[in-house]
Amino acid sequence: MNYLIIGDSTTELVYKDLLNKLTLETPNVLQKTFDAGLKEEELFFQSISINSMFGGKELLILKRAEKIDKIWIFFKAMNNFNILNKDIIIIYNSSLNEFGKEVKPFPKKARKEIEGNFKLIEVSDKDGNTTINYIMNTLNVDKPTAVKFKDMAGDDLSTLHQEMQKVNTFLGGESFSFEKVINILTVSKEYNTFDMVKEVLQGNKGNSLTYLKKSKEHVFFLNVLMGELLNLLKLRVLFEEGTIKSTRNYNSFKVAFENNKNLFKNKRGFSHPYVIFLKLPLIERFDSEILQRYLDKTLDIEAKFKSGNGELDIMLEIFILEI
Repeated sequence: MNYLIIGDSTTELVYKDLLNKLTLETPNVLQKTFDAGLKEEELFFQSISINSMFGGKELLILKRAEKIDKIWIFFKAMNNFNILNKDIIIIYNSSLNEFGKEVKPFPKKARKEIEGNFKLIEVSDKDGNTTINYIMNTLNVDKPTAVKFKDMAGDDLSTLHQEMQKVNTFLGGESFSFEKVINILTVSKEYNTFDMVKEVLQGNKGNSLTYLKKSKEHVFFLNVLMGELLNLLKLRVLFEEGTIKSTRNYNSFKVAFENNKNLFKNKRGFSHPYVIFLKLPLIERFDSEILQRYLDKTLDIEAKFKSGNGELDIMLEIFILEI
């Protein structure tokens, strides 16, 4: 069977699942991996062109196919081979630019060449749903648990996959809970910092000050705090305008979010609505005027630090006490 996976960075998750499925079906399959980014497509062609009646089944994988110039010619050439006793996986990655537009999409000419010859799997995580749904299905958990797990493990998809494999092996079929697996999880630096920033915004400052003194992550903490204050300010303005009518009803919020999602765009696309929804309780503590003042203060701290007119650790820790 020939498989073509097209999409953004979440192709890695789909590829890992497909690879596990195929290796379970044929445990002793011989795997060969090629990288078009290293100009190994010729070696890939050599492997698919050699058929042996006596050889075992092979699994041939070609990564970074987007590096192949005029890829429709590549697939047209593939159609000339009589491929026996082989499974083939080809991965074509595209990405989004800062305006959310796809960079180097899969060419229409190439789509015509793969019709009937490949099982096409297209994936996208513009709104974060692909990764969240993947975690929900893999760990058999609900959405809030999946969101928290992603936050704890981080955004690197290979690490995320490894952490889920580790957890499922540890649980051995038991139901998931953070209490069971917290001691084996590798919690990301980002999660620790986001967690401390959240505590500050909730009014709990002691743990965060202790964390900063130990970790010395003042620069990263400041950047996260600035981002969170900006998101809260956007949410608070939407709430004050009446665009967001409830801070407790997720279904109602999703409608408002969809109409304003451009406000919450990140490097990978749009933030997942549930991730933003979880921030809503915090806007009940602050009005837009206070949030704007706090945001201006963080920008002032950053400017003074970069110009050498203040010690970041002192300025940031004093500001935390003011929030």
